[in-house]
Amino acid sequence: MSLFSQPAPKSSIFGNLGNQSSSQPQQSQGSGAGSIFANLQSQPPSQPTQSSLFSTPGTSQSNQPGQASLFQNLGTSQPQPQTSSLFGQPKPTASQPATSSLFAPQATTSALGLSQPPQAETAQNGQQPAAPVRLSQPAYFDSLLEKGKKRARDTGGGTRFNELPRLQLGLSDIARRVREIGGVGAHLPVDKAADSKAHYMLAASGVNLGTTRRDLDALNVLPASSTSGINVPTEWDPDTNRYMDQMQQQSTLKMIAEGVDRAHRNFDAYLDENIDINWEAQRRKIYEHFGLVSNVGEQSDAASQISPGVKGSFGRSTKRGQTSNGNRSKQSALGRSIFGQSSLQKSVIGTPDMGHKTASLFADVEDRSGQGAVSDDRFSRDKQTKFAEKVQALNRARLQETPHPILHEFKEVQMQPGGESPYQLIDAFKALIEIVREPSNPQNASQTDFPKQRQFLDDYLDETPNSARQVEIRKRILDGSRRSLEQQFFEDVESLISRNAREANLGGVPTAVNKVRAYIRVRDVRKDLKPEDLVLQKIDEIEPLWAVVYFLLRCGLVPDAAAYVKEHAAPFRAIERNFVTYMMSYAKDKDRRLPRDLQDRINTEYQQKARMAPENSLDPYKMACYKIIGRCELTKRTIEAINQSSNDWLWLQFCLAREVNRVEEVAGDVFGLEEIRESVSEIGQRHYQKGQEGLGGYGTYFHLLILAGMFEQAISFLYPYTYVAAVHFAIALNYYGLLRVSDQPGAETDLLTYSTKDLPQISFGRTLGYYTRDFRTSNLDAAVDYLVLICLNIDFPGAAGKAQASLCHEALRELVLESREFAQLLGDIHKDGTRLKGTIEQRLNLIGLSDQEMFLKTVTVQAASVADDNGRTTDAVLLYHLAEDYDNVIAIVNRALSDSLAVSLSDPEPQLSPLKPRQQQPGQAGLQQQQQNEPSPNSSFSLTAVSEPSTLARNMISLYDSNPLYLARIGPQSRQTCGILLRLSTVKSHVLSQNWAAALDTIAATNLLPLAARGSIPAIRAHAATTNQLPQEVKRNLGNLLLWCIMAVGGQREVLQAQKGGFEDQGREGVREELKGVGRDLMCFAGLVRYRLERGVWEAVVRAGGDVGGY
Repeated sequence: MSLFSQPAPKSSIFGNLGNQSSSQPQQSQGSGAGSIFANLQSQPPSQPTQSSLFSTPGTSQSNQPGQASLFQNLGTSQPQPQTSSLFGQPKPTASQPATSSLFAPQATTSALGLSQPPQAETAQNGQQPAAPVRLSQPAYFDSLLEKGKKRARDTGGGTRFNELPRLQLGLSDIARRVREIGGVGAHLPVDKAADSKAHYMLAASGVNLGTTRRDLDALNVLPASSTSGINVPTEWDPDTNRYMDQMQQQSTLKMIAEGVDRAHRNFDAYLDENIDINWEAQRRKIYEHFGLVSNVGEQSDAASQISPGVKGSFGRSTKRGQTSNGNRSKQSALGRSIFGQSSLQKSVIGTPDMGHKTASLFADVEDRSGQGAVSDDRFSRDKQTKFAEKVQALNRARLQETPHPILHEFKEVQMQPGGESPYQLIDAFKALIEIVREPSNPQNASQTDFPKQRQFLDDYLDETPNSARQVEIRKRILDGSRRSLEQQFFEDVESLISRNAREANLGGVPTAVNKVRAYIRVRDVRKDLKPEDLVLQKIDEIEPLWAVVYFLLRCGLVPDAAAYVKEHAAPFRAIERNFVTYMMSYAKDKDRRLPRDLQDRINTEYQQKARMAPENSLDPYKMACYKIIGRCELTKRTIEAINQSSNDWLWLQFCLAREVNRVEEVAGDVFGLEEIRESVSEIGQRHYQKGQEGLGGYGTYFHLLILAGMFEQAISFLYPYTYVAAVHFAIALNYYGLLRVSDQPGAETDLLTYSTKDLPQISFGRTLGYYTRDFRTSNLDAAVDYLVLICLNIDFPGAAGKAQASLCHEALRELVLESREFAQLLGDIHKDGTRLKGTIEQRLNLIGLSDQEMFLKTVTVQAASVADDNGRTTDAVLLYHLAEDYDNVIAIVNRALSDSLAVSLSDPEPQLSPLKPRQQQPGQAGLQQQQQNEPSPNSSFSLTAVSEPSTLARNMISLYDSNPLYLARIGPQSRQTCGILLRLSTVKSHVLSQNWAAALDTIAATNLLPLAARGSIPAIRAHAATTNQLPQEVKRNLGNLLLWCIMAVGGQREVLQAQKGGFEDQGREGVREELKGVGRDLMCFAGLVRYRLERGVWEAVVRAGGDVGGY
């Protein structure tokens, strides 16, 4: 069976190509040779139909046995027998015998564009058609390969093959066609629709065109002839010079390309290491600027998706998490380095800014400054200044280890007029004062009564709900919040009495009971003491006894209430005979709890009265007293028929709450701080969600959160409205250990986070750092005092304390590098070398560094390294000097001096950026009392006025030469290099001033050039050999020194030439000849070190040597 046609008795490539006979019988013996295009144009009327690649439905034959053929039955339309095809034909039926075919009959034309008539083979001698043979693609390509090779050989033997019709393509043509098909016909002519159809047919049938193309390329046969003729190879060029020129040109181009690629790689590496651009953050800022971001949720979602290598709107980020300055370690013993943050690490202190945009720095905080927050005006700036003074006073007290009433201090600042702060902030400070029990005057309070720094940390951070520490801290919060509400109510009572003195009719001794009676009279006159249809029980029809007891309890005057009940025991026993017992027991117990028997009895009485009494017959104040004293009906924590404000409702909740052992307590009596917190959270979700002010404004809910002990949620809620107050609330809470501080990675972007046990945490360090943006440019000392407070959390257990210390040190380093106020922050040196402590060093005990060495290692050395990397020479010199790394100081000076010497004479000498002078800041005098005896505290070393590298080098060398302790820490090579560079600087100044003789003398003193060789080649070579041993700073200026020396020789000869005349002419002429010899020696020396000179120096030396007669 043939691959593409029926068997033929005779071997021929184009057998029976022109046969037109319709009656000639077709041979079907198996011994016939295969023909690729056999009977291409024959049209027998009754031949059986065959399956073909391009067979077309339309013939009239049916139920005919078929054989495999490639170009069979083109254009037929009659039903054809179903065949088994490579590309998935339908199943054969009983009347349609299946045959094997390479390509399914789908197209009407072949790949060559020729229409194929139907061909078939009849079965002779009663034999059935040959069984279908399934051919594989390797055999197919092997056959094509052999035929392609035979065709290539035929083209070399003559023109016989070219005269034949071009019906078969070569492999190169087939590969080209395949490539065209692989291009989806984008570049094919419009008229070649058959190629597109073949492409779709092959693709739909499962042929992998890519694999086919690789197979065709792997054939690697000689290119076949095409219509354009045979390609003649180019003639070999025997010109060797031309070949060498081409090779040289190619090498040059390759070197240039490699240099460009290397420059691209170096530039990309520099960007990756030094440029920290978070494209996603930049995109969000642009969106926020134009108002394209609607809410904070979108910002937080976008922020949570930021990661190294993420693709944003501005392209793909190439950040891979490395940091700049040599890819420093992400985490060291003292924390992460700040000198090259990755895209995931934000600055601790933020960029300097003025205004109320600090809130927007946290991803989970929506800026609500337009909704009643303190605006950026004179009042807020004055308040910030006063808060800063209080913080500085706090740090001074911490240094002296004396107690400080920080809550009272902050409350005084908050109470000052101006601004739009709600009064609830002052009430919140009062609540915290009661919770902490902070005396207003530490001098009058004993040392044991005054709360200490971080006193409640262990109790507050205990994560076990029923532990003794947690129960104790919850009791403290309950008692303190209740007392604050009671004191606030008593102040309201006194205020109402003073405003309505006539109605109050206080008179007599203004005791607490009399004030309550006066308050009741005012309320009665104003008709808001009770509903009109209720009658209060009174003593002698004058004084409502239950109302007096209730308001005494409401003011927190429990002993006075007990005394009042005892004083009027008869009327009380006449009304309620057991109430006196209840009241006395309630007043005596420190936890304000009744014994179990009295508790059960008062509950029973309360239930009976509430259920059985007629409507409007009970005194509401009596029921309120029963509920408060006996904690009755805890499921209903309200008092009916009494006008109550929100503070009255809050007081009732705290009055009924008790912190007890929940295991031993009756289930119905369990009501504590956790239940109050649940109620407060529900109120916030209902009335104080984002965009809602709620009843009483944001101050009301903040006060609720503080009273409930939800300090972290309170700070997070207040921060968007007035971050100034929120920051100082956080400072006061953290000072006493009542704040959970986050050390998680998410705290870099969120203000409020949650721990693994779902406990709220505040990003305290970054909150303080961002707050200093408003004023640290103008008041560095205040900024340092705020950042120092981050180390309050250094006493956290485990790695959390180290992380907080690291965060504080990181913030201080950022402040140092940003402000460049090294003299003020890190210290300074007087002209005599004595050291002056800086602002940070004065607070070493507050930042967890006990000695100076740790401070220098932690802050100064790293700041000096960054200053050196950024090219700030004077800053680096001062910092390394303060760090006592004197050898590095000389190394930096040598490098700066070498850079200045490398500049040509025609260019101006580079100037250094002078150090900022030390300035006295407000509030600094208190921290510098120990330095009052030092001369000129505001003066600095002469570095502040230095702008020339040579002057800087001379100052440092003179300072170190005067002290043997300094010299012992400086390497001899560094000192020697500095001395040589200073001489070279002198040479340059002499050359610029055309003092040729002095320049030559100074050069001779350096012994770098063979000025005394007198034509001795060995001496010149000896000098040339020693150049390899010179330091790099000196070696790079050797060419300039050689040029200066030749110029000095020429200039001195001209001077001597101009002085002709007199009896000294002979001596001058001898000197001129000697200088000419020196010029020759220098030219010989220059030739020996030619390839060690800088670029362009050799040409300048040659020109100068020719001018002076060196050759």
